[in-house]
Order: sequence, then C-alpha cells, then structure tokens
Amino acid sequence: MSFGIGQKLSTKATLVRTAKADDDEWDLCEKICETSSLNVYELAKRMGWSTGKTRGAVKRLEEEGLIKIEKSLRNGRAVDLVMATPWQEMLTPEELDEFKKMEILEIVIYRLKAHTEILRRVDCKN
Repeated sequence: MSFGIGQKLSTKATLVRTAKADDDEWDLCEKICETSSLNVYELAKRMGWSTGKTRGAVKRLEEEGLIKIEKSLRNGRAVDLVMATPWQEMLTPEELDEFKKMEILEIVIYRLKAHTEILRRVDCKN
C-alpha cells in the first residue's frame, strides 16, 4: 500500500493538530490546578478560548480522571464547578499502600541519617 504526498501531509497535519490539542488541554489542566472551583465560562475567559472548546477539553480531562466537576449553586443558578482531582483519588488502593510504604521508608532513612550524623559528631569530639 502506498501513500500519496497529499495523504502524508494530511497525516502529518493531523499529528500536529493532535499534539497542539494535547498541549492546550495540559495548559487548561494547569490553570484548573492553580485556580480551583471555576465554571466553564470563567475558565474559557481565562484561557482566551470559546466556551465550546473549553467544555470539550473539560469533558476529556474529566474522562481521564484529571479533573472533576461538582454541581453547585451561585446566585440561585446551577453551575458546574471544575476542580483538580486530588492525586490520592487517582491511585488504586494498592498504589496508595505502596506510596505510604515509600513515605515511611523515607522517614526512616532521614532519621537514620540524622542519628548517624549525631554519632559522627560525638565520635569526633572523643
């Protein structure tokens, strides 16, 4: 199967557009992490995007589990507030247990280093 020049350019253009969309969504995710509890309209204004583009990006980020949407009332009107998903909610129970073990191990190592330094200082004085 051979590809014509037009098909190759079309494929390359699609890859470039996809990469740009991924970058845009990452920028939106960073904005959401910086400023929690904004609605789609407020996010669109801050990003300089249309509400349609923002709504689509928010939906994709929510499907990936990076953000969550919470229903709320503002001035008597229902709004969807967009916020970052806490990192603990992105991990499985097994991953959380592993993370806790790593934290405990880091604490133990830190304390051992501190005790070693104290013993070294005491030994130097004698």
